[in-house]
Amino acid sequence: MSKRIRFFAVLLLVVLLAGGVRIYAAQRLNVDYDEPVYLSAAVEYAKAMRGGDLKMLAWSEHTYEHPALQKILYGVVLLTQTPLDRLPDNDLPRLAPIASTEAGPWNIAARHLAVGWGTLAVLALAWVNPLAGLFLAIDTLSVKYTSEVYLEALPLLTGLLCALAYLRWFTAVRRDPGSTRRALIWLVLSGICLGMTAAGKYVHALVGVVILFHFLMAILRNQLPRRMIAYIAGWGILSLVMFYVFDPYLWPHPIARLTKSLLFHQDFQDSRLVQMYHYPFWQPLRWLSAFSAYYQLGPRSAFLVDVDTFVFVAAIIGLPRLFKKERFFFYWLLIGLIFLLVWATKWPQYTLIVLVPFSMAAAQGVLTVWDLARAAIAARSTSRKPIT
Repeated sequence: MSKRIRFFAVLLLVVLLAGGVRIYAAQRLNVDYDEPVYLSAAVEYAKAMRGGDLKMLAWSEHTYEHPALQKILYGVVLLTQTPLDRLPDNDLPRLAPIASTEAGPWNIAARHLAVGWGTLAVLALAWVNPLAGLFLAIDTLSVKYTSEVYLEALPLLTGLLCALAYLRWFTAVRRDPGSTRRALIWLVLSGICLGMTAAGKYVHALVGVVILFHFLMAILRNQLPRRMIAYIAGWGILSLVMFYVFDPYLWPHPIARLTKSLLFHQDFQDSRLVQMYHYPFWQPLRWLSAFSAYYQLGPRSAFLVDVDTFVFVAAIIGLPRLFKKERFFFYWLLIGLIFLLVWATKWPQYTLIVLVPFSMAAAQGVLTVWDLARAAIAARSTSRKPIT
């Protein structure tokens, strides 16, 4: 079997595993806290689209604190289901077993869209590093929040694509500055994906900050000519335009509505709900290291695999190798963790902003241990050879 065939065979297995565990979870997970909120918004969008009232895509202020894109796409999925005029609260009670709820079939249908985005994210990462893709495929946080009607799955995918497209451009122009125009399509794609990422959920746009930091470090280290600053400025402008295009909520009054939406999150840090949970600043590390130990999964049987602690240890071991071989992903993990530790709202779904580089670090950790084991075996074999 050729190396290429083996690669595609492994890729297929990882993707099938990712899709399988997510579909399994989507069919069994209890109703999560925010699912009734987002499904209700999706019902409203679906009703407007059925009635041809497309202006409601821009004028609806349902859950204005988050961008509209993912909620509209959930609404598109609901167009395939029996129409609902609205979603009564008692039809999808929080924490109830999904099979026991009146609106369960509609919620599961929307969950399947999240499953699709989450599986595609695993495919994209596995294409770069199959082992990292495997860890993203089975991580409990990843499975849970890409199997529910939450807002994480789409920006997880588009944020990754944004990063990979940028790296493709960066590698091309670093090797051959004369290939700038030929490689420009990758920078354009990165800008479009960043706009979509921000329009999916603001916090995932952190990947844009990582790109700017990585680019600045490359300029300071003379890895790129300074004229590339104009290209990255164009990339930034394009991403802002695409953010506006993909978030209809902003169309009528962009500045006022964006300000209102962002201020909600600033104020929410001091809300009674956040204070009630009173998570320590290191809580994101708990979510990453042993999610099931600190969170009621509801039910645990919805998850076929739980190797989070192993992945966490592997990621720690892999940090030096990640810094050496995948500097961009090291920056992504570092900047993301700093944000998560500083930001007062510690919901577990926020940790998905670092799951891609976290999975890359875990893959490098496994390779580090593998190399050390091979070196130890080789040294032991050498020491046993008879002296002639």
